[in-house]
Amino acid sequence: MVYFWTGRRSHGYAVIREIKGDHILLDPEPDAVKGSHATTNYWAPRDRGVLKHQVDTPPQFWYTIFQS
Repeated sequence: MVYFWTGRRSHGYAVIREIKGDHILLDPEPDAVKGSHATTNYWAPRDRGVLKHQVDTPPQFWYTIFQS
């Protein structure tokens, strides 16, 4: 079990499924938060993976949704 994050605000705990080069493909836990890049059929941590520095480190979100 690892903690992951993406710049687009996805974050939570997951199990490592596979390591492919620089990316780690994850199976996120059901309570993991889906960020702005997630759609019904696509979620980056599961489908594309996250970079190694995005696992077990503090989140560094770069995408912010501004609401007025």
